[in-house]
Amino acid sequence: MMTPTHIAFSVSLTSIVLGTANLELLGVAALASLLPDIDTSKSFIGRLLFPISSWLEANTVHRGITHSFFATGVLTLVSYPLVLYGYPQVWHGLILGYFFGWFGDVFTKSGVEAFYPSHGRLIIPRNPRLRLATRSNGEWFLLMVLVAIAIISININSAGGIIRSFNQALGIPSGAIETVKAESSLYLLNVNVKGRNTLTEQPINQSYEVIEPLTASDLLVKDDQGMTYSIGNSQSSQIQANQIKVERISAIKTEIINLTFDEEEIYPILAQLPSERTYLTGTLTIHDAEDLMIPSHVETFDTITLQPGDVAYARLTSASPIEVMRLLGDYYVSGSLIVRIINVN
Repeated sequence: MMTPTHIAFSVSLTSIVLGTANLELLGVAALASLLPDIDTSKSFIGRLLFPISSWLEANTVHRGITHSFFATGVLTLVSYPLVLYGYPQVWHGLILGYFFGWFGDVFTKSGVEAFYPSHGRLIIPRNPRLRLATRSNGEWFLLMVLVAIAIISININSAGGIIRSFNQALGIPSGAIETVKAESSLYLLNVNVKGRNTLTEQPINQSYEVIEPLTASDLLVKDDQGMTYSIGNSQSSQIQANQIKVERISAIKTEIINLTFDEEEIYPILAQLPSERTYLTGTLTIHDAEDLMIPSHVETFDTITLQPGDVAYARLTSASPIEVMRLLGDYYVSGSLIVRIINVN
């Protein structure tokens, strides 16, 4: 096989097996795919590392020990420290790149000593006329096919993988919710929703920013005005979705803070938090709350709900600090909150 064919074979299959579009990892696989041909000084890697290739050329046969499961096993063990030092993906790329690098030669006329130290050669297919010859029209055609497969695989994996692409193409709500669950900690997401308003029965075709997965069948989102909605297929959803498509906006880093209150005023503490994309979740006990009123809305999702009484209980679900301070800022509270701060990269 030609050097470009070895590289294309390893890159395309490594991308598929690992489900990755990481160019650094695929670059490792591409370089590793050349290593088996170090047993001949006529190869690119053989010319580059001539002292090693000349020794192997004199003491072994081409497509012998370096093109075997034995050599792959030795490389796997020798390179395992990459895993111990925190580079497991590089290790995977190295091993798969090397394996696919020599396994491609199985389809050539001379085959490889895959089961070394046995000198029997593994050759596929059995019909000699269907085997590849170096620089033949068949190999050039295979190279074009492998390049196309690599491009398709990299594009699919850069978009989140084949399952995500399938869900995105069909816009199935349950698939979109699974995508949001998998990606909401890594990316700021938008969803384009087609469906209907549960209250008014008006058709909906609009984009929303995702706040978080709310339940197994619903998402909590907000529109451009900051109004929050539950979108999904449950009876409590404000928007019943027929189709949901997920869009990555940017990478994020999420900061989590735990706040605890012991009969203290909430306003001074929350005032120190960022106002944009900061969400509060938890339950607060509110003292002297006889006059406290928190409005409820049918048309939107209430991120703050109240169980009234002399001692009231406020439940927060991804509520904004501004809204919490507006409604509860004058009261003394007890309880704990989880603060989720989204920092856009």
